[in-house]
Amino acid sequence: MTPRVPVPPVTPKEKEDTVNNVNVEQEGRVAEVVLNRPDKLNAFNHDLFEQYERVLGQLGADPAVSVIIVRGEGRAFSVGWDVGKPASAQNGYSHRSAHEDWVRLRWHIRVFSAVFDVPKPVVAAVHGHCAGGATLIPACADLAVVGDETKIAWPVLPIGGGMLGPTAMYQIGPKKAKELSYTAGSHMTGAEAAARGWANYSVSDDEVLTKAKAVAGEVAKTPLDMLEIKKRAANDVLIRQGFRETLDACAGWDALIHTSEGNRHMVDKLAELGIAEARAWYADGGSLTS
Repeated sequence: MTPRVPVPPVTPKEKEDTVNNVNVEQEGRVAEVVLNRPDKLNAFNHDLFEQYERVLGQLGADPAVSVIIVRGEGRAFSVGWDVGKPASAQNGYSHRSAHEDWVRLRWHIRVFSAVFDVPKPVVAAVHGHCAGGATLIPACADLAVVGDETKIAWPVLPIGGGMLGPTAMYQIGPKKAKELSYTAGSHMTGAEAAARGWANYSVSDDEVLTKAKAVAGEVAKTPLDMLEIKKRAANDVLIRQGFRETLDACAGWDALIHTSEGNRHMVDKLAELGIAEARAWYADGGSLTS
């Protein structure tokens, strides 16, 4: 199991009224974990990170649950972490020390990849948009069902990004993973993701949950103790291939990239222009720091 990582304290910006950001639905031996910030396209904030991790742990220990489905409410699976609009690089990434950033990122990665350590099979049901750090959830899940037109997306600006490429190599190979990582705004459709082995099935977007439930229902027919042994055996192979070390190293690479001059430049532009205008600026070749 992954060693415990300290949870960063809540900042004033992150303090919000307590809301139910995660819902749980259960039918038979299949439980659904539903990300419930649809107005924010299920972007992860401090509260959602905590609730999601806690719910997964509870379902993982529940003997009445054999299979877990993770899905998003509304128009998207999740667009990653809720970055908001930074004031500037001076008040954003550089306001934290590299060590503080590393601690924060270790927690984020631990939660996004928690489906890997849940002792029973997890099926990711992915529709609409799945972007940024949220791509780690289906990448680390046991099985994934995606919509044909779903976008599995890298950040639209080259801000951060030291974790998605290395993790994706295990599903889609190094060449494609590097292409997606090097090119801001890149993405795979659900159909391409299934063809490349990132997902098990690609279906029409309105059939994603139905297919995920069907797959989970078949898996749940196997006795729970056997499922847990099978998952540990399969994960042991990935761990021996370096998957665990890759996840652990990602926080360091992302913290390092946040200290780069190019990243500071991008954050400043995002703060100055907002996401829509910053994307247009970048598309017109405005990425150079000179």
